Formats: sequence, structure tokens, C-alpha cells
Amino acid sequence: MTDLEARDGAFRQLRVIAYLATIVLLHSTTALAATITAATCGSSDVAKALNSASDGDTVAIPAGQCTWTANVSTSKRLTIQGAGIGQTVLIDGVSKATYPNIPQMFIWSVPDTGLSRMTGITWRGGGVFDPNNSGMIQIDGGAAQFRMDHNEFKPDGTKAVTVFGYVRGVIDHNIFDVSSGNGFGLYIHHQTWNVPGSDFGDASWAAPDTMGTAEALFVEDNSFVNNQMVRPYQWANDGWMGSRVVYRYNTYTNTIWANHGTETGGRWRSQRQFEIYNNRFSLTNGAGYPSFIGIRGGTGVIYNNTATVTAGAFINQIADLSSFRQTDLTRSYAPWGFCQGTNAWDGNQDSLGYPCFDQPGRGQGGLLSGFNPTPVGWPRQALSPIYAWNNAVNGGTAKANVVSLAPVVAEGRDFYNIVKPGYAAYQYPHPLVTSTSTPGPATPAKLKSN
Repeated sequence: MTDLEARDGAFRQLRVIAYLATIVLLHSTTALAATITAATCGSSDVAKALNSASDGDTVAIPAGQCTWTANVSTSKRLTIQGAGIGQTVLIDGVSKATYPNIPQMFIWSVPDTGLSRMTGITWRGGGVFDPNNSGMIQIDGGAAQFRMDHNEFKPDGTKAVTVFGYVRGVIDHNIFDVSSGNGFGLYIHHQTWNVPGSDFGDASWAAPDTMGTAEALFVEDNSFVNNQMVRPYQWANDGWMGSRVVYRYNTYTNTIWANHGTETGGRWRSQRQFEIYNNRFSLTNGAGYPSFIGIRGGTGVIYNNTATVTAGAFINQIADLSSFRQTDLTRSYAPWGFCQGTNAWDGNQDSLGYPCFDQPGRGQGGLLSGFNPTPVGWPRQALSPIYAWNNAVNGGTAKANVVSLAPVVAEGRDFYNIVKPGYAAYQYPHPLVTSTSTPGPATPAKLKSN
């Protein structure tokens, strides 16, 4: 045997050893993952199961109907799995009193690495009104692989789900029933998750556009429904604090889409970026709202959405663009003030104060910080127009794209009803949908209230 042949043989042996070591490691990692089944669906039993679980485990919540009067929290990387919609029913009975009370029934601080998932649970309001609209569930953290799927949310005293932090991943195949008229289905905010309350969306507004990439929280294949017993329409979702979102392939029944600008939220800044496409809207009574999608700040794309309006319909476009700090002078909008051409936060390109800070059609700007930031001239935000195309209301019989409700937001400059040049959507379904299977139900248990 030559030296060359001996060396090649040694290399082959090393590769085999490395391969076998990898197989053993993967097997041992899989073997270490466990399923911890809570004794009942009660809050104390679920808390015990969460506390005993390790990162990578599945915590199974059995079938049953349980009222939680104490909140539950975790910061572990887990799969939290119920027995299925209508089988595992968790009711919000937690006090909504002010601080130091914690009003959410469940808080999950999702770790940065690995998959975290919630699936197969009905979360239902318990009729306790929350004046601060804190929500039933709070998700926060810096997760890049978060999935919340095949759940049902029925808020009746507060909003259903609030997301804080740099959470990326997908919320899919859920039902958000907002028929009670109290509380939206879903709020998505973006802040520096490990410095709570100190970012306000500033970092996101200082970063470039990321449309068409995975750097967003995706909301796809969900149903947002309202039976109109209380309101003819209800808001399905909202969000601000620099959030970056993709809403696609959802069904909105007597519900509408909305975001916030830099205005009524105080120091919290506008939503930074949105992609809204291939959604289906229907409204049985159009009275009371000018469009299906209300944009109050940021930039994005709106396309391939369809809408049907019957019985009192007057909505004739898919979306509208607003600038509250210019058109609504009934509020102070601290710390920003009004956009009227004299405010240091805004531009002075015309007598209207154009461009208003974080208005629709604006993108990356200077980095701000501090609870009471001192303006040093306008933050020089880049023009980043909104684009809308191929939207249809009632089969396309009416103007179906985007209109402006504010003089400072102009077509042909801040928005266009044409295809966005160079834009391509991120892959659908989201990779986490195709890489994680729908699990079987958790172990059944007798109905119990706790």
C-alpha cells in the first residue's frame, strides 16, 4: 500500500467516525426530548408541567374546560400542545387590576434559538373587562422560529394575543373570533426585547426595509370572524412600535385590518413595515368605515386582496392612508405634537409639514432613543412609497386599491397604485409550516374548572 492510499484510507475512516458520531448525537438529542402531560388543564397543573419541562420538550395540556384565575408564565423553548380546538378550553378568569397585578392569563418569553410552538388550544375570555386592554396572552422575546397554529381565540374583555419583541416566525391556521366587540384578535409590536420599554420601535425605524424576507412575523391562513351581534364590523388586528408584519392568505369576515401611526400611542412609534396580500374580506354591512385596510404609518405592499360587500355597502376601496397628527387636532399627540409645518420632528418641504414623522410612505431614518428624545432637526427619513395593485372589491366594479385621507399623503409620491418594482414575496407556506407537522391530541381528561 502506498503512502497516498494509506492516507486516503485514514481519511475515509475519519469521515465514517464523524458520520456515526453525528447520528449518535442526533439520536441522543431526540431521545432527551420528553412529553410532559399536565394532570389537568388547570392553571396550577399546567404551571407544574411547564416548570418540570426542559428546553425542547413538549408540554401537553389535556382535554377539559378550565378557568384560570392565576396567570402562568414560562421562558423555555417548548411545544405547548392542547388536545385540539374545542377540546382543551382555557378561560380567562385572571384579575385585570392595575400594577402590580399581572393581567394576562399566559405570558411566554420565547428564547432566541430553536423552535417554540403553541398548538391545539381554545383560549376564551371570561367576561372580565380590562380597561388597559392588556390581552389574554403575551408573547415576547427574540425568537426567530416561533409558530402558533391551530388554536382558537375568543376574547370578550380584552384583546386576545399581544406580541412584543423581535419575534419572527408564523401565526397560522388559527381562528380569531372577535364577535364580543371588546378587544382585537392580534396586536404585533416590535421592541428591543431584552430592554423592555426602552426601544419604542426606534431600532426598527433606523434599519432598512426588509420586504420579501424572513425578517417579519407572518400571519397566514387564519380566520378573523365577527358574527355582528354587537358590531357590524370589528378590528381584527393592530400593531405599532416598529413592527414588521406579513398578513397573507387570511379570511376576514365582518372584520377589518388596521395599524397605528406615531400619534395616539404616545412615545410608541408607528408600525414600520407591512405586506398584505392574497387575503379575502367580506362585510355584510359596510356602514361606519371607509375601507378594509386602514394604514396610519410606515411602508409596504398591498396586493391580490379581494373583498365582497353587501347590505348597506359603501366601501369602494381596499385601503386608505391617514396621518392623524395632521388631520385630527383634537389630541395633543405627546411628545410629538401636531404636524403643521412648524414641528421639529417633521419636514418643511411645504406648508403642511411634509413629510410628517413616520407617515405612510416613509422608511429608514435616524436612530432616536430615550423616553423624551430631544429633536435635532428632522430625522431625515427616506421616502419609501407604499405600492398597491390587483385588489378587487365586488369583483372589481369599484376603485379597489389605495386612497389617501390626508393632504400630506400624495399619490405618485408617497404611494402608487402599481406593482412595486423589484419586489418578490417570501416563500409560501412559511418554512415552519412545512417543517413541523400537526401533532396528535394530548391525553384526554375529565372536564374540570380550576
